[in-house]
Amino acid sequence: MFRGALLTIGAIAGGTIGLAIALIYPDSIWQPNLDSLWHYNRQQFTLSADALFETDTAKIRPESFQLLDEVASQLPLSKGKRIRINGYVDTLSDLNALNLSYVRALVVKEYLARLRGEQNYNWLVVGYGASRPLTRGTGDKVAKSNGRIEIFVDD
Repeated sequence: MFRGALLTIGAIAGGTIGLAIALIYPDSIWQPNLDSLWHYNRQQFTLSADALFETDTAKIRPESFQLLDEVASQLPLSKGKRIRINGYVDTLSDLNALNLSYVRALVVKEYLARLRGEQNYNWLVVGYGASRPLTRGTGDKVAKSNGRIEIFVDD
């Protein structure tokens, strides 16, 4: 009985510590590596977040609609294709980086789905925040280069 109580206390303490870390450092939350779930024979589009979105928002810039229209036109027409949209923010973003990256990816998905049809594809939207930078270093230019939207079309 004493051993069971210790296990319960340990589980509660571990969960509480994990929750505290998640609230203080939201980008340090474990995120699955979904790359292994997708085939390697695929199309990929990488779009700069600075070019697509207003600063620190998920609002698409009006001049970026043409770029997204071009991406939509290159999506295959066959039904059942899997499309994964990953959102990343620059390393200068605040604590809402994980949420912002997800919402940005979701906005791009909604736009593409409106152009090409929601039912035509199996969509997966993931926000990684600033946890997977393309380049490391200091300075605004390096930090901003990490904000992006990646679109993968599985063949």
